[in-house]
Amino acid sequence: MNDFDPEELERITARAEDMLARVEELRSEIDVVVGRGEAADGQVRVTAGASGRLMDVVLAPRAMRLDSQKLAEAVLRAAQEAQDDVAAKVDAVMADALGGALPGGELLDEQFGSVLESFESSMDEQLRAIDDRTRDSR
Repeated sequence: MNDFDPEELERITARAEDMLARVEELRSEIDVVVGRGEAADGQVRVTAGASGRLMDVVLAPRAMRLDSQKLAEAVLRAAQEAQDDVAAKVDAVMADALGGALPGGELLDEQFGSVLESFESSMDEQLRAIDDRTRDSR
């Protein structure tokens, strides 16, 4: 009748806390990840940080021969490549560190949901019992 298992809740909670602690550790690793992109045959190079913010833009002297529209397109293309590159590297770091299972994954959600459901059911039973006793004592 009472399916709630406090030890199971503790195990799930501990696992979630461990995963969150590992994510915090990864922040320092991720902060140093950079992505690079280039366009116009390497005449435009861009570096982006893990946040996606551009860190560096390098225009080779030959890039200045491009008309303004083509130069703008090359800078934009190189920036997008750099941002895509850093995003892929961050994803790889996270997947490697967490074994491909990101916090809040379906299995953890399912386990926690099951424990929560059992807990709520148990609490409902306890509240009904308290109500019954309260009515009987009147």
